[in-house]
Amino acid sequence: MNKPCSRNLAILKQLQLGINELLEPLEFGLWEMKLRNNTKNALQKFADDLLQIAIRFLLATNKISEQEAELFFDFCWYFNIETGNDVLIPLSKRTNALQKFIDSKQDWKGSLDSLSIDSIKVLQAVDDNQGTDYSEKAKSMFFRFANSIAKIDGDISSREHDELNEFKDLLYASKLNENELTRGNDEILNITEIVGSRQSELNDLLAELSLLIGLEKVKSDVSQLVNFLKVQQLRRNKGFPTSPVSRHLVFYGNPGTGKTTVARLLSKIYKSLGILSKGHLIETDRSGLVAGYVGQTALKVKELAEKALGGILFIDEAYSLSAGNGEDFGSEAIDTLLKFMEDHRDDFIVVVAGYTAEMNSFLSSNPGLRSRFNKYLLFDDYEPQQLSQIFELFCIKAGFQLSQSASNKVENFFMQAYMSRDKTFGNGRLARNIFEITINNQANRIISLPNIDEKTLSLIECDDIPSKLELTTNLI
Repeated sequence: MNKPCSRNLAILKQLQLGINELLEPLEFGLWEMKLRNNTKNALQKFADDLLQIAIRFLLATNKISEQEAELFFDFCWYFNIETGNDVLIPLSKRTNALQKFIDSKQDWKGSLDSLSIDSIKVLQAVDDNQGTDYSEKAKSMFFRFANSIAKIDGDISSREHDELNEFKDLLYASKLNENELTRGNDEILNITEIVGSRQSELNDLLAELSLLIGLEKVKSDVSQLVNFLKVQQLRRNKGFPTSPVSRHLVFYGNPGTGKTTVARLLSKIYKSLGILSKGHLIETDRSGLVAGYVGQTALKVKELAEKALGGILFIDEAYSLSAGNGEDFGSEAIDTLLKFMEDHRDDFIVVVAGYTAEMNSFLSSNPGLRSRFNKYLLFDDYEPQQLSQIFELFCIKAGFQLSQSASNKVENFFMQAYMSRDKTFGNGRLARNIFEITINNQANRIISLPNIDEKTLSLIECDDIPSKLELTTNLI
């Protein structure tokens, strides 16, 4: 069979990374519960569950697209899944072959509730015993895979949309037939059920966070923060003393690394934990806090902080508030903000963001600042492969496809950009800018063609990807 196309290979490699992280705990759980037989190891268990999900979502479409067929057979080839000899076919006949295979699985139709994703159940039992979160990572991985199938052809039908929502409910509302995981001798393994709308909402938000490309350190830090806050709540509910800890955060990192996106998710996570009453995000910078006349800055800060009450006030490039060395009204803004943080400590959170060195100077500029922030999240630059994935995601969402040569050029471009980066490196913004330049180049290339069909409209060729010289001309 042909090697998977670049778009599918990116999806499958990301899937493989998620599986690799979970193989050991799943293997341990299978042995511990005596569920492993001589023919199925942990990797094959994951492959079985993924195949089951793939078939379910392909059954949700009235007509299988070429992109869906391509992804399915690439998936089977990549994970060495046996689906019959008819899968070893040329690209031009894959759709019909997959339709034939799907037709043989019509008994798989019906409610998604009947899905039996055993790997999640086993990992949930491991989590209950060891206090880990492997099952949450598996749920995120499975939902990301289902989402890829639904979106691969660039068009999510209403039925596919409903199926995705139902699948999310299945994963995160514990509707996986928790009490029906059979041992070797039909012995029933009881899996602890997590219930409650707030828990379900929290799981959805954590899943959304985990779907973000890169940011592995941030994801881990947020997970630890959530666990700490949940334990604090449990201690409070049981009458145990709790430590008064500031919930305000510092985000370190270069532009375009997803700081605002994570802050927005955090505001909703805090609401689902019952810490914030509204869970919204108000984004601002120096211009939104500092006025040009005496007495106006304090009023401006109070007005904006009151809008953020019940949620998070996100201050980008916060270090600019202290850049005037007391010669402007930035220090007044800081003092006013500190008082508001103290007066509304139970329903107001501030996240300050900016470059690492500058943020350290900012926190040292006022005696009360550093003591207000006890959690620091570092947003690393995106690596070349991650930037390529972000670029390809922009393409998929906009209905474009990359030729193999274009995909190779994208990877090479981001490799060079990454190796020569400085603190102004654009990260995700760079990927978006390159995408916008690319589709503009594509439009200029095809507009004079005599016949412009659907394939021409959607295909991005190597020449459409900008060179570094073009990037400098367009972005600076």
